[in-house]
Amino acid sequence: MPRRFEPLLLALTLLAASGPANAAVPLETQHRRPVALVTLDNGRHFLVANRRSGTISRVDVTLREVTHEVQVGKRLADLALAPNHKYALVADSQKRQLVVCQIEDGRPTPTIRIDLPIEPTRLAIDDTGRHLAVTSKWSPRLLLLDLPITPASKLRQVMLPMPGRHLLWLPGATTLVVADAFGGGLAVVDAVAAKVIHEHRLPAHNIGGLALFRNSRNTRNASNAHNAGDARSAPDTTYLVVSHQVLNSAARTTPSDVFWGLLMTNNLRRIPIQELLSNKPLPIRRHSVVMLGQAGNAAGDPAGLAIRADGSFVVALSGVHQVGIGRPERFELTRIPTGVRPTALWLSADERRAVVTSNLDDRLDLLDLHTAKHLASISLGPRPESTASDRGERMFFDAGLSRDGWMSCHSCHTDGHSNGRLADTLGDGQYGNAKRVLSLLGTLDTRPWAWDGRMATLSDQVLHSVTTTMRGPRPTPSQLTDLVTYLNELKRPAPSRPAASDTQRQSVAQGRRLFTSLDCRRCHIPPLYTSPETYDVGLGTPNTNPPSLRGIAQRRRLFHDNRARSIEEVLGRFNHQLPRKISNQERTNLAHFLKTL
Repeated sequence: MPRRFEPLLLALTLLAASGPANAAVPLETQHRRPVALVTLDNGRHFLVANRRSGTISRVDVTLREVTHEVQVGKRLADLALAPNHKYALVADSQKRQLVVCQIEDGRPTPTIRIDLPIEPTRLAIDDTGRHLAVTSKWSPRLLLLDLPITPASKLRQVMLPMPGRHLLWLPGATTLVVADAFGGGLAVVDAVAAKVIHEHRLPAHNIGGLALFRNSRNTRNASNAHNAGDARSAPDTTYLVVSHQVLNSAARTTPSDVFWGLLMTNNLRRIPIQELLSNKPLPIRRHSVVMLGQAGNAAGDPAGLAIRADGSFVVALSGVHQVGIGRPERFELTRIPTGVRPTALWLSADERRAVVTSNLDDRLDLLDLHTAKHLASISLGPRPESTASDRGERMFFDAGLSRDGWMSCHSCHTDGHSNGRLADTLGDGQYGNAKRVLSLLGTLDTRPWAWDGRMATLSDQVLHSVTTTMRGPRPTPSQLTDLVTYLNELKRPAPSRPAASDTQRQSVAQGRRLFTSLDCRRCHIPPLYTSPETYDVGLGTPNTNPPSLRGIAQRRRLFHDNRARSIEEVLGRFNHQLPRKISNQERTNLAHFLKTL
């Protein structure tokens, strides 16, 4: 590890828990937004991490009530339970901390807080309980930490080819797979060597869940599921199963293309582990992809999933507020209704019961998978009256906003950001010119809207997107107001942290001066680094409105058609709108400055 990272990675702030901050709190009236759950005893008691309230709820399924709630942090992102059940680890994205919670009598108590150099998104403990991995959707870094945590614990970092979200330890506890936070990338990481050993890219986005499935000869014969993988595969094959979506840039947002699932599909994909652990491109086999939903009854935004021993799957269909049960070789999908936006899913040891977090209804749903019945709902606590922003949030993640439930706003604008794909919409008034999906983070400041700046108000843009891209029913004026209110509150991720060395700080300062001297401010006017005008930027397309440069470090590809792979390529290969040729060092300085916006 480079020595310049050591002070940052070793800055472990250990705070002993004391006083009322760690005492159990009453069930206050507040929004909780559950994001993760773990069971303490195979399904009777659960710990639930709540994103918005920063609390952990202890739920007794038998009593069907919350028996304890403790304040842990500000904005929780994930929760992982040690194999010995003596402690849980919690990711606090707002405070950029890892919180260790000791568990006594089934109650978690925060005891140690570790400052992280990234905003944590997901956690995963290996089966041995000796290693922890942490991803961040805003940083292409994976953190590795040996357990249990002590004052001498050291963080190791692995640079990834993309920011990560979901992650899963592979059999053997030395290797793990990290899924792209927004697109279709997969990175296989050697945790011992702390390096990426394989990279793969799926024609996918919005990876919502990962699971493992071992397909044995006995399982195949018992279920007659010869299509669970390639028929020529070995008798015993372990698969990585991925839930995701696919946006087809060759399709158009016509009513027909949306209805028949040509524009957006919702899928499960099975990848043999031996192929994942290879540098060869992943082959796409006829039976490796399962289509979720069909014309007239789609299944938008698949999320958490589990694979049963007989090869059948259980998947949260977060956009249509259901859990789906199916088999890879069959087209039918049995559906069980849940609360709004089911995401995290737990499966009982006998595989007959499931518990799912209904994120936007602040509840757990108990399901009988054998009879495909909804058994009960457990509220996580009283909620305040919904505001316009709360109602807009429910609409943003609701695939019912589109025709037949194929997609939600979140499907293209993952967590309000972008899936990075191209879509051939009527955003510029015509088909035949697919354009990059823009981020909605900070969209309040980027008027006018659409690539050609044709939309004077965000309400007009939202109405246009729902009716001509998603092909859903026309929103009412109050629905538009709610959705726009929510969008107006979407904030950009915090800029990159200040440069750590004098050399890096000088590079950023020189880049800032170059930005002015090269007249980049003509189109990208500070402090928003955009302008309301449209320009011919020499890319062979009609005049476009310049996207804001704020948050540009979070964009994978650039220009309207994704032709540029990096800021450096925009400035070098394309020499974009520069009045003169710049040197390699000037290009580096300017890129360093832009990445701090």
